[in-house]
Amino acid sequence: MDFDQVNEVLNPYQELESASFLQGMLLGLMSGDNEIKETVWVTKILAEADIKSVKESFLVVLHQLYVDADKMLNGSGFDLELCLPDENMDLNFRAIMLGQLCEGFLYGMGLVGKIEEKLKGDTLELVKDFGNIAAIDVAELDGDAEQNEENLMQIIEFVKIGIMTINEELNPAQVSRIMTEDSVTDTLH
Repeated sequence: MDFDQVNEVLNPYQELESASFLQGMLLGLMSGDNEIKETVWVTKILAEADIKSVKESFLVVLHQLYVDADKMLNGSGFDLELCLPDENMDLNFRAIMLGQLCEGFLYGMGLVGKIEEKLKGDTLELVKDFGNIAAIDVAELDGDAEQNEENLMQIIEFVKIGIMTINEELNPAQVSRIMTEDSVTDTLH
């Protein structure tokens, strides 16, 4: 989903911080509980932000975020598109939004509970890395703009791979189910 489009709809609901935070929260929830239903997610958002009434456009955006996240996490794994500002936006703003996405991801996983017990080694380190990215200090981005741009692009790719890795670690049944379905299809032909 387009960052600006989602942010515009979220504008009246400041408790949700940003489109990046919201998508991160959803990806964290779905990674922690791959069986989470859309209605449960929407209910959690409304409860967490203490939102009493919403516009239809808000629900449409939540629905699309859910559909997109489900497809990204349970698809091929190569089409994870993060809800971040366009590359023509200010670098500091994009870095802050990446931090909010990571914060949202960790928050969503926290809502599921007891995730740390299921993570081991490298994936547990990824969670710690996401915590560091969430606490990004844009004041440290002074210096070579081109180098900062390259570094941000690398961190974005790291976050994408990290989300997919954590999701695969927490949802191994999804991988084996896909392999089984493919095996059955292959033997039928």
